[in-house]
Amino acid sequence: MSSRQLRKLQQQRELEQAQQQAQAEEEESEDEPVAPPKAKPSLFANLAALEDDNEDDEDDDEKEEDVPEPVVAATPPSTAKKAKKSKRKKKTKKAKEASAEKEAPKDDVDDIDAALRELALKKTAGGEQLDARLTVDPEYERVCTLLGINTQHLKVANEMRNLFGKAAVEVMDEPGGRGGRAPRQRGQNQQLDLESALKGQHKPGKGLSELTLRRNVFIQGKDDWPKATTGGLTMAVVDDKTDDGTVEFRYVHDQTYQTLQQNFHGFVEMGDPQNLIGLLQRNPYHISLLIQVSKIAKDQTDHALSADLLERALFSFGRAATSLFHTKLAQGKARLDFARPENRELWLAAYQYIKSLLMKGTYRTALEWAKLILSLDPEEDPYCMRLLIHQLALKAREFNWLLDVSESEIPEIWAPSYLGKCHAASHTTPSLAFAALQLKESTQCRKLLSDSMQKLPWLFTHLFKELNLDAPPSIWGIMPRTDAESLFTEMYVLQTKDLWNTPEATALLMEIAHTIPKVNADSIPKLENSEMTLDVVRFVYLDNTPAIMALAPSHLLHRSNNSDADPLPPDINVYSYESQRLAIEGRARDQRGLGGNFLNPLAALRALIPGLPRGSDDDDFDVSDGEFPEAMRRELEAAILQGAARQDAEDSDEDDDDDDDAEPADGIGGDYRHVVDIGIARRLLNMLWGSGPPRMQESEGGNTDTDEEMPGLLGMDESETDEETPALGTGDASGTDDDMPGLTQQ
Repeated sequence: MSSRQLRKLQQQRELEQAQQQAQAEEEESEDEPVAPPKAKPSLFANLAALEDDNEDDEDDDEKEEDVPEPVVAATPPSTAKKAKKSKRKKKTKKAKEASAEKEAPKDDVDDIDAALRELALKKTAGGEQLDARLTVDPEYERVCTLLGINTQHLKVANEMRNLFGKAAVEVMDEPGGRGGRAPRQRGQNQQLDLESALKGQHKPGKGLSELTLRRNVFIQGKDDWPKATTGGLTMAVVDDKTDDGTVEFRYVHDQTYQTLQQNFHGFVEMGDPQNLIGLLQRNPYHISLLIQVSKIAKDQTDHALSADLLERALFSFGRAATSLFHTKLAQGKARLDFARPENRELWLAAYQYIKSLLMKGTYRTALEWAKLILSLDPEEDPYCMRLLIHQLALKAREFNWLLDVSESEIPEIWAPSYLGKCHAASHTTPSLAFAALQLKESTQCRKLLSDSMQKLPWLFTHLFKELNLDAPPSIWGIMPRTDAESLFTEMYVLQTKDLWNTPEATALLMEIAHTIPKVNADSIPKLENSEMTLDVVRFVYLDNTPAIMALAPSHLLHRSNNSDADPLPPDINVYSYESQRLAIEGRARDQRGLGGNFLNPLAALRALIPGLPRGSDDDDFDVSDGEFPEAMRRELEAAILQGAARQDAEDSDEDDDDDDDAEPADGIGGDYRHVVDIGIARRLLNMLWGSGPPRMQESEGGNTDTDEEMPGLLGMDESETDEETPALGTGDASGTDDDMPGLTQQ
């Protein structure tokens, strides 16, 4: 062997010896008790001991070699001796432990087991109530699991990548948002368009941090969005001490955000969109502004910008959310109170975003957002996702999930079976049969379709008509019996008729319709009109389909406190600050238009006549129905009189304060000096009560007789009327009061 290999083997051997020595020292330190340190023996003492040992060895065996050099004696004892010593100690230790185990009586083991059992019993007795309280219904856990959110499905870029490839998504992510297209010029003044005005005014790469853009629970941010904070939007925990693990959250507006929200409502009342756009440029992540300007962009048919603003609003919600909210959202146990206006904006932004996703054809992302809206309040479901989610599941091809939802407790939550009546969600059950059809579950599909056709024959009659199929005798001629049945039937057919319009589906419809017996509609419970609740009407209003809106109750659809920023708010609200209450209740109480108060014609009259001021009676009008016409006539007459007096005063340059401050004849307070044109009031009075000047109010003691009370001419009976009075000098008795009487012959 070469010298290099020998040196390598020697190094390996020395390394192994050092390791064995270290292990032996550790074992000795563990086995032996700690002894006080001894004085270190000198090297000469060790040398003498070694010499004595060597002499003994020479006597026993003369063939042994001589003693090693003294330098070697100065090294520590050999590892072989140490290893033997450690092995002997290990064997001794094991033997001692084995003997101790044999000597230990069996009664000690029994005593230990008994003590452990006693402790377990005490723990069970003390925590029995706690364990019972923490017991969670497994069915509710299943519901939460079905409503759990996968945040990857919330981001539309992931579905776009699956549908169109990575290259398409890279083009969408370029600076500029939608393919980096050049700014468009609109209008004759060649001003920048809305999209360019709302972009971030920073250099590429200098906007929001990459971590902020990507680590958002709702939306993946874009580099061209403005660099700014949420403006005072945060999230807080309301209740986290529930037995089932659900946690209620709420969004919070700080003082700065509240002031900005108040300015927003003021600009909405002005009706000028440029004010809102300018305010959004200064506050690029204000939720209400983003939603409102998104609607403006949608009205201008700029759907891409509209979706981009909605994404920015949802991105702002995600920035304000806490990590606990992320966790509970994935578990399906995050809750928000719909009664709080600041929470309702998340529902509105998410629903409007779902509509934009449907236009793109990204149904899987839309389904996940619908699940999110539903999971925030699955019991009440204020946005009626139960009427939409079946359609999204079918188009997203999530058939198994839809069938699992139907077999869970979710339908029972929406409509308890013990009530024994038909409910709104029952009109979506045919979609379950379609899901089973797509899964090739023939038996289940036929059973579900047969049950639905016998419970909802009017729905299938309308569906057959839309598919240009002749309805079989079993369901022919059966029509909806209530307005609610008409509404939900029309809604379902418009949502799913394209899905059913396939050869396979239509053949199955005809087959099942011919196999079932004649349906007796009188035996089916009616769907009462009370099922058209405010939540259902809100869904119809946001869907904005004319055919469905025509069937909704008008008293709910045309509420006075409705607005695009908060569509049809609930009857019960939880306000966090005063301006919220004024924004919602003020719209209902302070309406100035003709439709503001249908029960107060005087308020409508003041709104009709320009310049006619608001009286103190508008808010509290208690005149009976029979007094309405007379009160309105007096109001008009007073307006005409005051307006005429004001014009006379201006013509003569005389200030007549008494006339200006005079009150109307009916005693209703008001100042009519600012009526611009009394001709409007005069024409309205003539149109409603006939021609002629208004009745003048004479002072006390004045002549109050009218034409009808004038005394007759000489030689006439009191019973004769004007029509019966002959014209003098002519002998013609057919004259009227319009004919001038002739002079008497002298």
